[in-house]
Amino acid sequence: MTPSASPSHPPSITSVHLYPPVYASASHVQDDNTAPPPPFSSVPSLDDEKDAAAAVSVREIMRTPSPTPTEARVLSEKTRMCDLKRMAQLLHWRRFTTKRGAWTGIAVVCIIAFFATFLGLQSKIEDALEPFSDWLRETPGAWAVPIAVMIVISFPPLFGHELVGIICGDAWGVWQGFGIFAAGTVLGELGNYLAFRWWCMARGKKMEEKQLKYALYAQVVREGGLKVPVIMRFSFIPSHFSTAIFSTCGMNLWIFLASAIISLPKQLAVVYLGVSQNDSDTGNDNGTNGVKAGVIIITLCVTVFAMRYINGKVDQVKHRVVYARRKAR
Repeated sequence: MTPSASPSHPPSITSVHLYPPVYASASHVQDDNTAPPPPFSSVPSLDDEKDAAAAVSVREIMRTPSPTPTEARVLSEKTRMCDLKRMAQLLHWRRFTTKRGAWTGIAVVCIIAFFATFLGLQSKIEDALEPFSDWLRETPGAWAVPIAVMIVISFPPLFGHELVGIICGDAWGVWQGFGIFAAGTVLGELGNYLAFRWWCMARGKKMEEKQLKYALYAQVVREGGLKVPVIMRFSFIPSHFSTAIFSTCGMNLWIFLASAIISLPKQLAVVYLGVSQNDSDTGNDNGTNGVKAGVIIITLCVTVFAMRYINGKVDQVKHRVVYARRKAR
């Protein structure tokens, strides 16, 4: 008798599908009952533990922020010495409707009125200072007075240096007056440089972070060596503004002194105006007017060339400066 057939059993299940899937951790061995991790899971598998150990900075894979409107305008336009379109935007009447704009407009009007009055009354001012010029000429050791005045008006940077130069030319002539005026200029600029270097470095860095124009000039100075600060001193940029840039961007002291000394011929033009004014008092008006016209024309030509050179350097560095500012945001 044949034995009865054993009851049939279903085939054994060799694989179990779990839902939801359980992802294996790096500390457990993956078995057959565990679904593999998805390809972009944050939990690494055993096969790529070495790759998972490499840390990836989220900052590095983030998108670089877009440029601000000011940065976009600087990148799209060529740097010009006189941008009429930009000036029209700055002088638009809507800018002066706010409180800050109103105070800015009042300050600009007062400064323009002061300089216009000074230029219109220059001869009368010099005539009023004629006794003082005579005293300087006749008093021994009086040459230290304009030097001290130049140093004083450099803290903080004020205007009036040109008037001191005219008085030096009127009192001592071309070469002695130029020597005195040059000494006052170098000492005043040196004191201004050291003051900004010691007490305004942090403020200079903040200005470089906030003001794009300041950052562009600072980068040009860093890459320019001795030639750029010398040419910058011959440009329309005020010497006190350039001194602040030189000191806060880390320029070497000896390079600063060399640039200040090399650019001293610019001060000779101011002294010559004082000498020509003294000649006009003696009756040589035609020669005086010719000297003034020649000095003004030469100064303008040198200044325009210097400003075009600096603007070209700004165009070379502006893309790198703007990109660095975007990455820092």
